[in-house]
Amino acid sequence: MPHATAIIGTVATLAAALIADRIGIAIFKRRNEAPEVFYRNRQVLGISLWTLCAVVLIFFWGRNLQDKGTFFGLLAAGLALAMKEPLLSIAGRISIFAARMYSVGDRIQLGELSGEVIGIGIFYTHMLEIGNWMQGDQMTGRTLVFSNSRIYQHAIFNYTQDFSFIWDQLILPVTYDSDVAEATRILVDVGGKHTEQWIELAQTQVQHMRQSYLVPKVNFSPTVLTEVTSNYVQLTLRYIVSPRVRQITASALWGDVFAALQKSPAVKIGSTTMDLTVHSPAKTKRPESPASLAQ
Repeated sequence: MPHATAIIGTVATLAAALIADRIGIAIFKRRNEAPEVFYRNRQVLGISLWTLCAVVLIFFWGRNLQDKGTFFGLLAAGLALAMKEPLLSIAGRISIFAARMYSVGDRIQLGELSGEVIGIGIFYTHMLEIGNWMQGDQMTGRTLVFSNSRIYQHAIFNYTQDFSFIWDQLILPVTYDSDVAEATRILVDVGGKHTEQWIELAQTQVQHMRQSYLVPKVNFSPTVLTEVTSNYVQLTLRYIVSPRVRQITASALWGDVFAALQKSPAVKIGSTTMDLTVHSPAKTKRPESPASLAQ
C-alpha cells in the first residue's frame, strides 16, 4: 500500500487523541474543581488535542506528495475560500481568548443580543438570553447561539469583566412647593442603605483595573442630581448596582422611597400638569320673529 504509513498514522493519531481526551477528563473530575474551571480546562484540552491532530494528519499525508509546496499552497487557498466563515469563527475564538473579550459566566451585549455566556466553542458562543420581550434584564429562557466571527462586526459590552458593577438611576419628580432638601436626603439615605455592600468591592476592583488601564477617579457614593422642569423638580438618584440584580434593587429602592415619603408630608410627588381656562360662550341677541315685528 503506497499510503500505508499515512493510514496507520491517521488511525493511531485519532486513537491517541481520544484516549488523551478521556484521561484528561478523568483527571479534571478527580480534582473536584468548580464547574466553571472544569469547563474551561476541558475546552482547552479539546481544542489543543484536535489542533495537534490536524497538524499531524497534514504531516502524514503531505509527505507522500512530490511537490509539497504546491500542495500546501493549494490547500491553504482552497480552505480560505471554501471555509471563510468557519475560519473567521476560529479566528474569533482565538481573539476572544487572547484579548479576554468575554468568558463563561460573563453578562454581555453584542449588537442587539444580550445574555449570560454559558459556553464558548471553536465556532459558536452560547448565551442565555435576557431582555427582548421581557422588561428590564430578565431572562427569556431561550438559548442564543451565534458565530464567534460576530465579534468583528459589533462592539462588545461586558457587564461583569474586570468591573462587575454598573450605574443605574432612579428619577423622582416632586412639586415646586415640596421640601427638595428633605426629598434629597431621603434618596441619599435609601440609596446608601442598598449600595453600601458594593462600594468597598467596587473600589477594590477599580484599584485592580488601574494596573492595566488608565481609570479616572470615580465616586461610588449615591448622588442626587437636581433639575427644574416646566412641570416639577426632577431629582435623579445615581447609584452603583450589580447588573444581575439591577431590577430587584430598583424595586427595593422604590419601596423604601415611597415608605419614607408617606412619613414626610413636606414632599409631594409631581406629575405633568396642564392648566385649562374655560370661558363661557358670548351671549348673542336672538333675532325677533316676523310675528313680533308685525305687531
